[in-house]
Amino acid sequence: MKRTIVHIILFVLTPIIFGGLIYLLTRPDSLLMFDWLKKIGLAENIAIIRSELRINDLLQNWVIYNSPAWIWTFSLTVLLGIIWNYKINKDSLTILLIPSFLGVLSEIFQKTEFINGTFDFIDLFLYLIGGISGLLIIKSINYKHKFNVI
Repeated sequence: MKRTIVHIILFVLTPIIFGGLIYLLTRPDSLLMFDWLKKIGLAENIAIIRSELRINDLLQNWVIYNSPAWIWTFSLTVLLGIIWNYKINKDSLTILLIPSFLGVLSEIFQKTEFINGTFDFIDLFLYLIGGISGLLIIKSINYKHKFNVI
């Protein structure tokens, strides 16, 4: 149980927190989440933090606009792997591929204008890389569990 909590913190929560901070601190305030922040009274505080930190000046565009694709796909894949007890087999693989599939599908839908958004080949690529890297982490943890290393 303790190992599982450590894995959730390291491979699920930490990346999601970093991804959330990327959105909060760098993305345009026209995004829907900023409307939510206004409704709960946090928009002004976030605006002050954004203007003070000026993170956009420090980060490259791919970090701001593309890395969240990898982050959420990786985190969700690992979370599903933890739920499946770190097993990768034909039954679990279908579930473990859902995050990458949804990410790729969202880009295809953007390209065909079925949903709003801007198609980005780098996002499409990072959805796949996020899933693959998540699978590699799951496989690595599963291997170490067999030998009781972690």
